[in-house]
Amino acid sequence: MSVTITFNAERREAYRRQGFWGDASLGDYWHQTLRAMPDKVAVVDNHGASYTYAALDHAASCLATWLLNNGIQPGDRVAFQLPGWCEFTVIYLACLKTGAVSVPLLPAWREAELVWVLNKCQAKIFFAPTLFKQSRPVDLILPLQNQLPGLQRIVGVDKLAPATTTLSFHQLLQDNAPLAAPRQVHGDALAAVLFTSGTEGMPKGVMLTHNNILASERAYCARLNLTWQDVFMMPAPLGHATGFLHGVTAPFLIGARSVLLDIFTPSACLTMLEQQRCTCMLGATPFVYDILCAIEKQPADLSSLRFFLCGGTTIPKKVAQGCQQLGIALLSIYGSTESSPHALVNLDDTPSRMMNTDGYAAAGVEIKVVDESRKTLPRGMEGEEASRGPNVFMGYLGEPELTARALDKEGWYYSGDLCRMDDAGYISITGRKKDIIVRGGENISSREVEDVLLQHPAIEDACVVAMPDERLGERSCAYVVLKVPGQPLPLADVVAFFSRKRMAKYKYPERIVIVDKLPRTSSGKIKKFLLRQDIIRRMSNENECSSPARRYSHS
Repeated sequence: MSVTITFNAERREAYRRQGFWGDASLGDYWHQTLRAMPDKVAVVDNHGASYTYAALDHAASCLATWLLNNGIQPGDRVAFQLPGWCEFTVIYLACLKTGAVSVPLLPAWREAELVWVLNKCQAKIFFAPTLFKQSRPVDLILPLQNQLPGLQRIVGVDKLAPATTTLSFHQLLQDNAPLAAPRQVHGDALAAVLFTSGTEGMPKGVMLTHNNILASERAYCARLNLTWQDVFMMPAPLGHATGFLHGVTAPFLIGARSVLLDIFTPSACLTMLEQQRCTCMLGATPFVYDILCAIEKQPADLSSLRFFLCGGTTIPKKVAQGCQQLGIALLSIYGSTESSPHALVNLDDTPSRMMNTDGYAAAGVEIKVVDESRKTLPRGMEGEEASRGPNVFMGYLGEPELTARALDKEGWYYSGDLCRMDDAGYISITGRKKDIIVRGGENISSREVEDVLLQHPAIEDACVVAMPDERLGERSCAYVVLKVPGQPLPLADVVAFFSRKRMAKYKYPERIVIVDKLPRTSSGKIKKFLLRQDIIRRMSNENECSSPARRYSHS
């Protein structure tokens, strides 16, 4: 099934004129780097695998031959559900050589997500590990084949165990001669479909062309002065935009080294950072926080590290202070799968800007803050963040109505994030539109309440969601993880803490639920929809004598 991508002719011409878009594909850039530095190490993983650019190209060329022999045409989708292994890059490059569309999937996904996503993208080939985390992921799909009419071949990536029920990935590389010449692919063609992590429901397929990805990663590398001498540490899943774009694609565009980690633990990450002399690392704040905690117990040599890049959430003060003490630059980056990344700080920005803003627009990108009717707001006012640029996606696969809601005809993508913009154009993300709790007509930002909760000495992690209320419509409920499990945390203590912080009373949490951990996606985002469901379930199970309004009120 081919996908028709509609371009705004005026914007396409402007991006081509400005040099952000062109005819070349990601594969063309790969071959350019290959010619420049064939013997340089391109990718390593924590299982000891290592490929030079030439060795990686040979493996990808052999796999490309197999893909073509199995009927893969330009535009066909190839799905791969792999962790941070070198084999991920081999499959991605084989897709680039054949014109196939890469569909990287999250290792954490199970039957329900896999059937949904593989049917949505109509994948013809599926790659998965024969063994990973004490399970056999490739075997999950075998009993589901009757639900996947478009799937033609299943390949077991036999890195940790032999392939017994499917084709063997490494056997395919041995049995096929390298492709003589790659297929010609235009920069406007679809390169990848990245599925969102589904924090609010089923994943959506984000369509990115070669030009989208090239514009995104070239601007990213330019802003951060990344070069062929850099070594990229990527602890995040490669099925996410963060891993796929910044951990795999950006390094090969500039001839750098990609360092991959399949299961994040602080000790494994620190070992790779030291061994490979990594110069940069990108991930959500939980990654950085865990590493800082580990360094306190076991010092590590991070002298090669130029910076940590943090995206996805506000940088907590304790993380910022920990990096400052170690002399590591901590930089903010902001984006989404649909517009990745489009705001970054500068390497020479003040510490205040690095920690308290999410950066300013990348090259070629425009950012605006709009009200409910999508009219631009004055600087300093809070509204929805919108971006437009050569990096912005082309729509959601097979979802024209969702696309129309998020992406207007002029190319503006409306993120659903709330933010403010200062006079210098730096933005500060303040929350999600969906994270606004409307309490008796007063808007409460969940993000603002969470930031205060995280300063409480007894709280390790926190998340605030709306709970229904007959009188006020909604009230705020805080889910918290305690630093010392099992100790009590009365609501009165939290209220007193908020009072000392001089917060308006209507912003105080009105219920505390203590949990062992918060449900997160593999990229570190909290699955708030699960918590909203949980509080409704808890409330319906409670046979209350008094009304919720009296029970939870502090007024």
